Amino acid sequence: MEKEQTYQGSCHCGAVSFTAKMNLTNITQCNCSICHKKGALHHRILMDKFTLLSGEKDLTLYQFGSKEAKHLFCRHCGIHAFSHPRFDPTMISINIRSLDDFDSDTADYQLRLFDGKNWEQAAKEIRNKP
Repeated sequence: MEKEQTYQGSCHCGAVSFTAKMNLTNITQCNCSICHKKGALHHRILMDKFTLLSGEKDLTLYQFGSKEAKHLFCRHCGIHAFSHPRFDPTMISINIRSLDDFDSDTADYQLRLFDGKNWEQAAKEIRNKP
């Protein structure tokens, strides 16, 4: 099993920066309306594995639909680096495309697809897996 690594991440302008301790062998691509449009690739982690280094005041919140998910964006450059996902709002979902030291084009990982267009059914199937 791969060991967790600490990654550095940030928005485009650098106002928001963070570290996240995680094992990036599995990454999720969601096809819901917002994830598809912003091109995010996700990896969920526990809150204690995430540290916001700078930019708390530079984040702006966007919510829609059930308003359970908290989509956070840099108010200066608009980059979505992380969120609190609807599937489990107590976790952080890192947009791995915002990591400064991870190349999603060359890294070795398994891409998992999540059918966010049919969110309720997809979430139910995941929750019912043994």
